[in-house]
Amino acid sequence: MSRAGDRGRAPARWLGTGLLVEKVDNTVTLIILGVVGGVIGLLVFVLLLKKFIAFILKKTREKKECLVSSSGNDNTENGLPGSKAEEKPPTKV
Repeated sequence: MSRAGDRGRAPARWLGTGLLVEKVDNTVTLIILGVVGGVIGLLVFVLLLKKFIAFILKKTREKKECLVSSSGNDNTENGLPGSKAEEKPPTKV
């Protein structure tokens, strides 16, 4: 017999081991787990992308420094700030 209060309940299934198991709709649980997994995956992706971009920027900066230092222009004759020229003592006349 069906009662008025049992309309929304899922049918129960007998497992034969003394347990009566109700079939439950897991749609909301699966949606929540999907959203949580998606957020965690997105966070991991953003952090890996950040590391990759920082690595690329670091490598390009190292290449530029290397090209500048090996170009042969040391700016010792034109007196630019930061030049590596040693100061010469004034000549006596």
